[in-house]
Amino acid sequence: MFDVGRCRLNEILQKKKMTQVDLAFKVGMKKQQINAYANNETIMSYRTAKNISYHLDVKMEDLYDFIRSEEQ
Repeated sequence: MFDVGRCRLNEILQKKKMTQVDLAFKVGMKKQQINAYANNETIMSYRTAKNISYHLDVKMEDLYDFIRSEEQ
């Protein structure tokens, strides 16, 4: 089993030379919501992760670190 870990959005944006504002505009969201994802205040829905990964040209799995848990 895996748990959702740290959001990697800020790191990806930096590599793509984009800002949270740029991404918010592309996906039609408020900058505050993008910031909440990037700062691990909120976990993205599947739909949001798909849209963000599409606009950043990354796999959805790249948006977060995933932590393997011992429980099954």
